[in-house]
Amino acid sequence: MCGRFAFFQEIEPLVDDLDAVDLTDPHLRARWNIPPTAPIYVVTESVEKETGEVRRALRVARWGLLPPFAKDASFSSRTFNARRETLAEKPSFRGSLSRYRAIVPMDGYYEWVRDAKGSRKQPYFIAPEDGSPLYMAALVSWWKGPGGHEGPPASEDGAFLLSATIITREATGELAEIHDRTPVMLRREEIDAWLDPGMDDRGAVQEWVLDDSHLLDDATLSVREVDPAVGKVGNDGPELLEGPSRLL
Repeated sequence: MCGRFAFFQEIEPLVDDLDAVDLTDPHLRARWNIPPTAPIYVVTESVEKETGEVRRALRVARWGLLPPFAKDASFSSRTFNARRETLAEKPSFRGSLSRYRAIVPMDGYYEWVRDAKGSRKQPYFIAPEDGSPLYMAALVSWWKGPGGHEGPPASEDGAFLLSATIITREATGELAEIHDRTPVMLRREEIDAWLDPGMDDRGAVQEWVLDDSHLLDDATLSVREVDPAVGKVGNDGPELLEGPSRLL
């Protein structure tokens, strides 16, 4: 799964590489400990109604997808991850699968492993060995709810709130030793296909996301122990990526 991650890369190189328009809040800072329901960066692609042109944009969304039937924003605390195997079946996600796909860029994510005695959990940080960004397959939804929304994920008129979920798959290899689920991490060259609004058949999209040939090779990732302080949501900063201190 993916329940906590870090994003601290520079925005300008990211939007240049992805050829995206930056529509984000300039005050959203780098963060090393991002929890569900927090604002996150997403990259979307859509067709402009007036011109018919395709526009790719970096936006801000609430982490935890809010489908149209969600009664309030608290619903997103249960939908920050979505299993790729059942995307086309689950009411919360199937409406976004054919029309509202996205990627969530990040520098790495955290998982926790309980020690042999079961008395403590050790966090691990999973990230590309070469320091390149991760691109997680995601879905988004514009939620109307009660309207009058505020903050970076809200539309300009406050009528809608943009929300997102990160897609996961069954973990394999070394990652499976840490957790049975892992995010669907796309190779950079697969982003265009995933975001393409022309792929609008739900069945075709479900088949595409189940194809492991689109995935980043797990062998390119590093897995390392980090400071247990990341377990507290209020803690933030680059020091969280340092190794844990242990008594001799």
